[in-house]
Amino acid sequence: MIPTPVKPKIDIQAVCSIAIQAGKKLLEFYKKNDLQVQYKEDNSPVSTADYAANKIIVEEIEKLAYSFPILSEEGADIPYEVRKNWETFWLIDPLDGTKEFIKGNDNFTVNIGLVYQRFPIAGVIYLPVIDTLYFADEHGAFKQVANKELIRLQLPQEPDYQNLRAVKSSSSVYRPEEYEVLKKLNVKQITPIGSAIKYCMIAEGSADIYYRQSPNMEWDSAAGQAIIEISGGEVLGADKQRFAYNKPSLINEEFICYGFSNSSRFVL
Repeated sequence: MIPTPVKPKIDIQAVCSIAIQAGKKLLEFYKKNDLQVQYKEDNSPVSTADYAANKIIVEEIEKLAYSFPILSEEGADIPYEVRKNWETFWLIDPLDGTKEFIKGNDNFTVNIGLVYQRFPIAGVIYLPVIDTLYFADEHGAFKQVANKELIRLQLPQEPDYQNLRAVKSSSSVYRPEEYEVLKKLNVKQITPIGSAIKYCMIAEGSADIYYRQSPNMEWDSAAGQAIIEISGGEVLGADKQRFAYNKPSLINEEFICYGFSNSSRFVL
């Protein structure tokens, strides 16, 4: 008889501490406005702050008692043939919202997700400028502002269908077909916001829907998906199935995040 795999257990507070350390390093660069910026093949920017935060995260995660492979935006050249058999791995974006960071916009985050059998099961998102954490694991999803009391995140089964609120990226061009989908869903308000803050807004109930067709990457969404799902929401792909990871291409295809659990009434 083949034993049932056991989900890995982690110390989520240790992971939160790592995200905070990386966030504090980002703030050092941000306050000095002292950056060297390069551009990748896809024309996306990467800065010395990205690399400095990535170094902290990788080094600190490797000190933890459990050793899972690490897939990071700044180390994304790991071939699919190597990673395709990973059962559990870290998926990291040390600076999500580099464009906002460079422009002096406060909407940037540190994202650390844990993926197990192709799905995120834990995540941490840290907002350095406002010293705010969102995190989730098997014990639930939480928000914490500046070391104050934890706020449990628990989404409703049903939203206010007459007043649905959506979030969108503030740095990428929003396609007309994306607006058409939101119109079809009867969305009344659309808020542009940078980085993984969109996922946090869904998880805490300050927005209901995040729909995206334009490409982003697996490390952009994994931590946020974990937090939304554990809060009680859903993240689905174009096939209406739970959004999965560790694909041959790390580019995310179409997906939608719901800040509630009863999304079955919506048909895209």
